[in-house]
Amino acid sequence: MVAIVVTVFALVGAPVVLIATGVLPYRAYVVQTGSMIPAIPPESLVVVHVKEYAVGQVITFLREGAVVTHRLMSVNADGSLVTRGDANEADDASSVAVADVIGGVVASPPKVGFWVVYFQNPLTLGSLVLCVLSFWVAFSSDDDEEPVTLATAAA
Repeated sequence: MVAIVVTVFALVGAPVVLIATGVLPYRAYVVQTGSMIPAIPPESLVVVHVKEYAVGQVITFLREGAVVTHRLMSVNADGSLVTRGDANEADDASSVAVADVIGGVVASPPKVGFWVVYFQNPLTLGSLVLCVLSFWVAFSSDDDEEPVTLATAAA
């Protein structure tokens, strides 16, 4: 049981930690709106390769302090970028400065963003840890212990 838990944490946790700490050139963001439907539905997690992108690719950038994920449609003569959400009929009203681009989206697993937001709540994380520990204690076996026997005295 312990080996399974350790293996799962190693396979899932290691990449998450490496991305979250910035060791790898990737960042992860949660998509909050439907502007990229059908390619990227809300509650998806987008994995972004920092400063690597091309025309036609979905990119993530900063706009007025918010993180936005839209498709890069073209590059203007002044070097600014034209973007559009796949669900939108027209290009975004304002162009994006290259300095505001975080990078290109390389993966977008649906619904994973929901779980990222869910587990950011300390109460959720604490309750999950308590549940795992409770199951571990309840279902672990102590094979080293001798069975307890009661001796009866003959009268």
